[in-house]
Amino acid sequence: MIPMNKQLTTILKNVRELKRSTEYVFSNNGKPCTDIKTGWWRALRDTEITNFRFHDLRHTFGSRLGMAGVDIKTIQELMGHMDIKMTMRYSHPTPEHKRKAVEILDSSHTSFHTTSQSGRLVKAANVGCH
Repeated sequence: MIPMNKQLTTILKNVRELKRSTEYVFSNNGKPCTDIKTGWWRALRDTEITNFRFHDLRHTFGSRLGMAGVDIKTIQELMGHMDIKMTMRYSHPTPEHKRKAVEILDSSHTSFHTTSQSGRLVKAANVGCH
């Protein structure tokens, strides 16, 4: 079973409190909802969101976990993928995330070394903040 975070748990509990007449969080006249398509399309229409599929939420979930630093194996298990290659297809770091990743180099100090033909270690470059 996939765990829920505290924020989602709180939201669902609040929804349930508002619907005391039924034991289900998502219901229609006291009966459990078995198909979300109607509600999904209505929500998109009412909010004027276009070009967005329900499946896009899986991509958002996988991408945000990856950008938050969650390891790929955990993301794979949370998404229920049998093959890590499928999980990789769901990882879409944003341009901002990539920019921040490269900026990490600004705070590091790295010396690059190479070996000469005689086998002697030679300092080729010293990169870092000075």
